[in-house]
Amino acid sequence: MSIISTIGRKSLKVRCLIWSIYLVLTLGALTMIYPFWLMISGTGKSSTDVSELKLIPAYLIDDDAYYRKTVASLFNEYVVSAQMLYNMPLHDFRQLPIPQDKKEKFCKEWEEFLFKKDFPYYYYFLGHSHSGVSNNTRPENFRHYKDALFDEFDGDLSAMNDAKGTEFASWNSLLVHETPYIPRRSVPNPTVKYNEEWYMHKSAAPKHHRVYVNASGYFTGSFIYPQYTKDIANYNKAHKTNYKDYSDVRLTRRFPANATAKEKDDWEFFVREILNLFWVRVDADQNPYYRQFIAAKYGNIAAVNKIYGAKYKSFADIKLPTEIPSPFHGALIADFGEFLKGWMDPVSKKLYKAPSKSIYICSVEFTFQDYLKEKYKTVAAMNKALDTNYASFDLVDIPQWEYHYGKIMADKARQRWEFATRNFKTVFDYIALQGRGVINTVIYCVLAVLCALTFNPLAAYALSRFQLPSTYKILLFLMLTMAFPQMVTQIPNFLMMRELGLLNTFGALVLPGLANGYSIFLLKGFFDSLPKELYESAMLDGASETRIFLQITMSLSKPILAVIALNAFTHAYSNFMMALLICQDQKMWTLMPWLYQLQQSSCQAVIYCSLIIASIPTFLIFMLCQNVIMRGIVVPVEK
Repeated sequence: MSIISTIGRKSLKVRCLIWSIYLVLTLGALTMIYPFWLMISGTGKSSTDVSELKLIPAYLIDDDAYYRKTVASLFNEYVVSAQMLYNMPLHDFRQLPIPQDKKEKFCKEWEEFLFKKDFPYYYYFLGHSHSGVSNNTRPENFRHYKDALFDEFDGDLSAMNDAKGTEFASWNSLLVHETPYIPRRSVPNPTVKYNEEWYMHKSAAPKHHRVYVNASGYFTGSFIYPQYTKDIANYNKAHKTNYKDYSDVRLTRRFPANATAKEKDDWEFFVREILNLFWVRVDADQNPYYRQFIAAKYGNIAAVNKIYGAKYKSFADIKLPTEIPSPFHGALIADFGEFLKGWMDPVSKKLYKAPSKSIYICSVEFTFQDYLKEKYKTVAAMNKALDTNYASFDLVDIPQWEYHYGKIMADKARQRWEFATRNFKTVFDYIALQGRGVINTVIYCVLAVLCALTFNPLAAYALSRFQLPSTYKILLFLMLTMAFPQMVTQIPNFLMMRELGLLNTFGALVLPGLANGYSIFLLKGFFDSLPKELYESAMLDGASETRIFLQITMSLSKPILAVIALNAFTHAYSNFMMALLICQDQKMWTLMPWLYQLQQSSCQAVIYCSLIIASIPTFLIFMLCQNVIMRGIVVPVEK
C-alpha cells in the first residue's frame, strides 16, 4: 500500500513535495557521482596533469595536452633530459611548445638515417620505460620487459635472480633506470646479466620510442645555462660576444680556433672534463704521442698487459681507442680520460695532454651531418630535397622534436588508451603477482560468509524460538558490543589468538568475527515476524527442530540472510588492520594489506586505480544480491 494515495497525488502541493524529494535525491546522487567520476578521470594522470580537476581528462580531447603528456612519458618524466636532448630551454613539460614547422621530409630523412645506422643501445635512452615522478606507474616498455622475464622463467623469481645476478624481493620490485649517457660519470653496466637483457630489449624497441644523445643540447642545457643563466646578455658579457639568442651558441665538432678566449676555454673544459668519453675522440696522428704517455705511465709493456689484460708485443701495438670498448670501465678507458685531461709524469714532470686541435666530438648530431653531406654533397641540394634552409652542414640539428611530434600525433588512439589503462594494468599486475593475496581473500571471504550464515542464525533462532527468560538481557549484551570500535578489541584478540597458537592462520581471521551481535539482533527480529502457525503445523507433522530451522525458518529468511552475507563479505573483504595485525606473514596477507602497501609508495593515479579495483568485488556482490535484499525491505512493509 502506498504512503500517498492516488487521489492525494493529484494535489499540487503533494506533487511539489514529490518533485522536491526527487530533486533532493538527485542532488544527493550527484554529490556522490561527481567525486567518483573525478576519481575515474584521475586514474590516467601523470606529472603533467596531476593538478587538473576535470571530469574528462584533457589528454583525451585536447591534442596539445596529449602531446605534452606523451613527451613527458617519452622522457620518463625527466624535464632536464628533454631540455638537453631537444636543445631548448624548458622548465616544465606543460610549457613544451608545439612545433610550428613539422619538417616532414627532414624527419623522414632522419628516420631513414636511424634505420641505416642502427646505433648501439648506449647512443639513446628508451622512453616509456620509467616514471621519474609518478611513482609505481609502469609504462609500456617496462611492462613488456617484465612480462618477457616472467615468461622466460615461468614466474620463478628465484631462478631469475640466480640467472640474472639480481636480488629482487618480488616481481613488483623490478625496475630499470634509463638515462642518457652524456655526462662522463654515466656509463652502462653490461656485466650484470639483468642489464644486458634490458639493453637487448632496448634494441628491439620502436625507433620513435628512443631519444638519441645530443651533445650540443647537453652543452647548452647543462653546461652553459647553469653558468651564465638563460639570459643571453650574461653570456655575451662574459664571452665578449654579440649573439642574439642561445640558438647562435653552438657546440662545434672541433676546437673553435676563431672563437673568443672564453669560448675556447668553455669548449676545452666541456670536452676534456665533462662530456662522456663515448662521444670524444682524438685523431689517429696522435698515436705516437699517446704511446709515449702510456710508456711513461707504466714503464714497460708487461705492466700494460697485466693492467689491461691484453697481449701487446710492444708499445707500437697500442692505439687510441676509436670506440669505447665494453664493459666501459677499466684502465684503458681511465688512461684515455687522463690523456684528454692531462697527466703529469711524477718523475720527469712532463705533462702529457692531447692537443686541442686533435680532439673532436662524434655524437649523433655530427654523424647525421656527415650522413647528409655524403648523400647530398651540397647544402643547396639538401635544402631543395628536404625543404630546409641551412647555410651549411655544420649548422644542421637533429630533428628529434619534430620527429617525435609526428609519430606521437599519428599514434593518438593507441597512446591515449595506454594512458587510460596503464595504471589499471599496474594494479592488476601487482595483485596477480603478490603470492596468495587473491586466494587468501577468496578463502577468507567464503569462510566469513559461511560462518555468518551458520552461527548467527542459530543464536537468533534460539532466542526467538524458545523465549529464554534472559533473552532481552542477552540482546542488550549483544548490542553493547556495537558500542566499542573494532580497534579497542584488536589487542585482546591478538593476545588470545597468540595464546591459542592461531596467528598467521585463517582461524585467526575468522574466529573474532564468528558471531556478530548486530546480525543476531536483526535475525531475531526477522524470525519473530514469521507466522507462529507454520511452526505449530510443522510440529504437528512431526518435524524435528533441525528440520523446522532449515526448511522453514532459513527458507523464509533469504532476504535478511542476504543482508547478513553481504555485511559479512564486506567486513572480511575490507578487513585491513586485523588482517595485518594477526597475519604478519606476507604469505597470509589478503588483498587489503597488499593494496595498502602499494598505495604508500604510489602516485595519485595508481591510488585511484587501486581504490576502484578494490571496490569492484563489493559492487558485484551487491548487484547479485540486490533483488533478494529488496524483497527483505519491501515484503515486511507490505505485510
